[in-house]
Amino acid sequence: MGRVQTVCGDIDVADMGYTMPHEHLLTHPQGHGSKVEEDHLLNSYSKAVEMLQEYKKDGGGTLVEATPKTWGRDTKGMYYASKASGVNVVACTGYICQEHGMPDDLGDWDIERIVDEMVEDITVGMDGTNIKAGWIKCGTAYLHITKGEEKVIRAACRAAKKTGVSVHAHTTIGTMGLEILKIVQEEDFDTSRFAVAHVDRDPDLWYHRKMLETGCSLIYDGPGKAKYYPDSMRVDLLRQLVDDGYADKLMLCNDMGRRSHHKVYGFGPGLNYIKDVFLPRLIDEGFSEEVVHGFMYENPQHFYEMRDPE
Repeated sequence: MGRVQTVCGDIDVADMGYTMPHEHLLTHPQGHGSKVEEDHLLNSYSKAVEMLQEYKKDGGGTLVEATPKTWGRDTKGMYYASKASGVNVVACTGYICQEHGMPDDLGDWDIERIVDEMVEDITVGMDGTNIKAGWIKCGTAYLHITKGEEKVIRAACRAAKKTGVSVHAHTTIGTMGLEILKIVQEEDFDTSRFAVAHVDRDPDLWYHRKMLETGCSLIYDGPGKAKYYPDSMRVDLLRQLVDDGYADKLMLCNDMGRRSHHKVYGFGPGLNYIKDVFLPRLIDEGFSEEVVHGFMYENPQHFYEMRDPE
């Protein structure tokens, strides 16, 4: 079996267990966007541990943490929370998007500077530690891609080739997925190692099919957030895509980036919504146990497995 690089070291992918592929434990928003507010400030270490303990109690094995440095990545906090809870945590390097913490002049940086930064986080350690990132994050604005965002996408592909990790992209309201994938293909990066997140915010079946035709994976991370469409919409999309033969390219999580998403902060639905509510609904709606298991086990294991550097 292959390996995945967690904040506590390498593990066999088979030991990942039940996996949420895009979540947030500890954040400190930066930049000038609408998310620089208290609701997006997840700065309690004790609550992060409590989140993971509840997740583990409900069968959670691995949580993929999607907070890059410019969004307040807490490298040591993730390490100690993982140790305290027994949940594997896979951290990221990279950036979200121009609005959310990306340096204003990043578009003018030499691309190799960005590549080197990512490679160091993966091979040496993040933020002056020996705690390593296990994947690369990139992302885009709403209905456009800035010069800096394009440079980060290209740098992510190049750094992933050098290190063997996978890449997945933030999208703003689910947009620009095809445009992101066009850049990825221009970089001659293996699209089976690239995923596009938040796409259920733009519930266009044709659009999702076209992305999957490139060989990438999709992350649906909106279940339980009724303001972003009812879960019935996600169920219908998933059913169509499974029928199309893409069951092994789909992953599920909640992207809990706000205090108001977490039970430990006094709100909800909490990290266990997928396991306790959404997956049983999929079974009740006619999805097979095998397909649902794949969403949460085999698919993320295959996706986050490190490959040989090119």
